[in-house]
Amino acid sequence: MFHLQIELPHIKQRTDWDCGLACCLMVLKKIFGKKFDDAKYEKICATRNFGTSVWTIDIASIFTEFKLDYVFYTLTLGVDPSYEGNSFYKRTFNVDEMRVNSLFTVAPYLGLKVEKRSISLEEIISKLIKGYIAIVLVNSNALVCNWCEVFTPNKLRILADCLCPSSPREYCGHYIVLCGFDAAKRSVYYKNPSFNEDLCCTKFDMFESARHSYGTDDDIIFIKLEDHT
Repeated sequence: MFHLQIELPHIKQRTDWDCGLACCLMVLKKIFGKKFDDAKYEKICATRNFGTSVWTIDIASIFTEFKLDYVFYTLTLGVDPSYEGNSFYKRTFNVDEMRVNSLFTVAPYLGLKVEKRSISLEEIISKLIKGYIAIVLVNSNALVCNWCEVFTPNKLRILADCLCPSSPREYCGHYIVLCGFDAAKRSVYYKNPSFNEDLCCTKFDMFESARHSYGTDDDIIFIKLEDHT
């Protein structure tokens, strides 16, 4: 298969910190359709105590509550202590470190499906072909949409001035939903919750650079698109 594009509802983030939750909602509403329980979702989020700092394992824990078939891959089972001085993480680092490390510790007992390793681009494409979509943590300062023809931060900072460092060379964590690829054009399709545009596209090498940037831990969650409607 050389081309794949999976249709998803486009949901924009509402604030400067909830891109991960917007991506989570895109996936849940795709899978559950009109049966999606907004009240259940809000209740689950309220019990997670992530405040305004959502980590990938928080998203995984939400999917666990909805009994989805998913797996979360990461290079770091917890919080990398070297992030303490990173401009993106330092605002809430001390609180996040304790909370996130604790969640990783109890993950096996809570049924969270976490594996410590990096995933290759070939594996990602294989997963998409097999009926998965993916939520990916990227450095938005390293991500360019071919169609929008602007750096992602130019639009993202309308919402996220306070969170993203001013220098394009610095790390700015952002979640996207990967929903397809074009092998002939060596490009991937994705949903960017900070954009009005329904679909974005970037080259393989740009995507790889953005998701492997220091600060992402190569975090990626694959979710099986099973019909719960």
